[in-house]
Amino acid sequence: PAFAEYKENGATVIKVDYSTEGELKKAFSGVEVVVSALGQFALGVQVEVAKVAKAAGVQLFVPAEYGIYVTEGFTSHKKVVQDTLKELQLPYTVFYTGFFARDHGFLGFDYANARIRVVGSGDVPFSVTARPDIARFVAHTLTTAEPTDLAWAKIPIEGDRKTHHEVAAIAEKKFGKKFEIEYVDLEENRKKFNTDFIAFFTTILADGNAVSGPAEAVEAAIQKFFPEWNPSPIDEFIVA
Repeated sequence: PAFAEYKENGATVIKVDYSTEGELKKAFSGVEVVVSALGQFALGVQVEVAKVAKAAGVQLFVPAEYGIYVTEGFTSHKKVVQDTLKELQLPYTVFYTGFFARDHGFLGFDYANARIRVVGSGDVPFSVTARPDIARFVAHTLTTAEPTDLAWAKIPIEGDRKTHHEVAAIAEKKFGKKFEIEYVDLEENRKKFNTDFIAFFTTILADGNAVSGPAEAVEAAIQKFFPEWNPSPIDEFIVA
């Protein structure tokens, strides 16, 4: 039942054990492009998946990045996967999207209680993109771009780019009430960088590294690969 919608839209659903090479290789038979959509805490699995994909004749691998370009701490596995693909000489295309728009609340936004927790100044921008918008961009790009533009490419996109203060202003207008903003010292937060998932990302944000890329690079990528793309702004995901 969970995959009924995919089947209705023409997808072939195959159940495989990622640890079983034979099952994976059979699933990859005749496949030109592998698009990985594994969750944050299963990304290391991609190393073995990539090896089987290469052996099966896959020509392009899209690792499950869909985030920011930082590859340390909780995201260090991303570099491992990219390095593996380079060693295998299996070209990759990485899509940097910022945070998932619907999940941006973990960055300190509590709309139900009209509270916002800010690490640092609150004036540093971060990128967000909705999952459906990411899916549309990835699908369009992989089916329309020249293979030479995709091999070893890192493509930055975003649905919106805002600071905590800008989001606070939108929320106050939307809900018609004042929000309480709590400021957290950046250096105190940094002490938990390697041990706390949220502190890791909020520190990266406050340091200015939570955008998909420079604004001009993001705009150039969108214009090159999907100029008609119309992603949803963060406003649509500010809900109590």
